[in-house]
Amino acid sequence: MHENLTRLFAAALATLVVPAPAARAWDHPGHMLTAAIAYNEIARTRPELIDRIALMLLKHPDPASFWVAATEVSGKERGRRMFIEAARWPDDAKWTIYDHPTYHSARFSIVAEDAPPEARALVASRNGAPLGDAIEAATLFAKEMANPEANPDERALSLSWFMHIVGDIHQPLHVTDLVNAEYPTGNAAGTMSYVWDPLKDTAMPLHILWDSNALRSTRIEDIDRSAAELVAKFPRADFPQLGPPTKSPDFRAWALESHQIAIDYAYGSGIKTTPDPDRTASSDRLVGNMVKYILEGVSPIKEAPKVPQDYWEQLQQIAQAQITLAGYRIADVIIAAADSLMVERSATGALLDSMARHGATAD
Repeated sequence: MHENLTRLFAAALATLVVPAPAARAWDHPGHMLTAAIAYNEIARTRPELIDRIALMLLKHPDPASFWVAATEVSGKERGRRMFIEAARWPDDAKWTIYDHPTYHSARFSIVAEDAPPEARALVASRNGAPLGDAIEAATLFAKEMANPEANPDERALSLSWFMHIVGDIHQPLHVTDLVNAEYPTGNAAGTMSYVWDPLKDTAMPLHILWDSNALRSTRIEDIDRSAAELVAKFPRADFPQLGPPTKSPDFRAWALESHQIAIDYAYGSGIKTTPDPDRTASSDRLVGNMVKYILEGVSPIKEAPKVPQDYWEQLQQIAQAQITLAGYRIADVIIAAADSLMVERSATGALLDSMARHGATAD
């Protein structure tokens, strides 16, 4: 399989993932969870920002899904629902002008001992750069949120993408490709490696097992309950890597933290998988299989290794911690961006007042 085919398959998965009977991905309930945690953090520490965020989201260029989710509520609750929906919006915007499949991952390689020399050379040729643009996109959108010259609709769009990407890079398989004899150009973020779903009677990609582990419901009641449970289980004090809020965090470092989890546990524990039998087929065949799986719950694999109970329990523990950490970090960057905007605007206003007092004019 050529490298561009692997990239296409991983990008297609990011574009196609939607709730389905057999697979509800981190891209929906997981992203909603990170946003719910972030919102509660902002409301707790900086409540004066809540109304400003809600007003900004009203300027989102594609707000239809927000309004559908928030139509039965009003006031601050409507703003909260819109914020939570905004985090999953990049998945809901698939196949539109706002779709950017490469923004969902930044995949560093795990090179197994049996990887052929050509595969090793391919990985080495990247000089440590991951596949996918999540790191660059997160950096761009964080800057845009704090940019006083950005339009409100640009900042609202950036907020949606920023929250979503931060959630993605905290999922270990969004930042990892396994390269070995079976997958010489990578296993497309784990989408070509199948296991037996512990909760459903079907085979599923390892990627989606990690995506869907923590919660498989998008009901707001389930999101709120789970968010409260996760914050109680994983308070901020449990994460020494959390520092003061900053508008310019090191997103590459965040991605590498998650990648290390993939090295140590997602793959390092020796999990057994079955490869997609069509992994060397055409891109149309591969994407067709994934569409059928996601939309209809029909897996191309009839049998796959069962997930060991200890792996499953540890996976849930790790994923819950990562979702919670992502929520805290989202809140911190939003707060820092808002503070930066206020400082910039205050300084600009003071400068203009000073110029007016001294009779300065613009020709």
